[in-house]
Amino acid sequence: MKKVNLKHIKSSGFKVPKGYFTNVEDKILASTRNPNVLNEPKANPFKTPTSYFSNLNNQILHKLETADHNHKPKVVNLQSRSSMYYIAGIAASLILLVAVLVNKTNTEELSVDMVENYLVQQDLSSYELAELLADANLLSDDFTIVETNYSEEQLETYLMDNVDIENIIEQ
Repeated sequence: MKKVNLKHIKSSGFKVPKGYFTNVEDKILASTRNPNVLNEPKANPFKTPTSYFSNLNNQILHKLETADHNHKPKVVNLQSRSSMYYIAGIAASLILLVAVLVNKTNTEELSVDMVENYLVQQDLSSYELAELLADANLLSDDFTIVETNYSEEQLETYLMDNVDIENIIEQ
C-alpha cells in the first residue's frame, strides 16, 4: 500500500461556496429573531416508498422460501471457551504452587564451631566482640551454656587481668 505524503497536496479537498462566510452570520441572526421558526412543525424527513408495508410480508416470505435450508449458521459454543479458561487458570495456579513449594531452601543451622571459626578468622578486637555480643541480645531465655572448659577461678583471674574495671563502672 502506497503511503500518501500530505506535504505535496495543494488543496484540502473541502470547498465552500463563494460568499458563504459573509452571508452565514446574517442568516443565523435572521433565523433567531423570527419566533415562528421555532414553533413551525418540521416536515418528516423520513419517507417510505409507496405500498411498502403492503408488500413487506410477501417480500419476507419470498426470501424465506428461496433461502437455502441446508445452510446452517456458525454457532460458537461458549461452554468450551469458559471451560478452557478454567483449565488454564487451574494449570497456572498449579505451576505457581509447585514453583513456591519446590524453591524452598533449607536453612542450615549455625553450629558453635562455625561461629567460633568465623570470629577467629576475622581478627576482631575484644571491643568489637563486645559490641557484637551487645547487639546479639544474648540475655534471652533460650541462650544457655551447658558446658564450659573454664573454671570460675580462671574466669575471675582473666577478668581481673584483662578488663579495665573503671570502664565498666563508667558505663
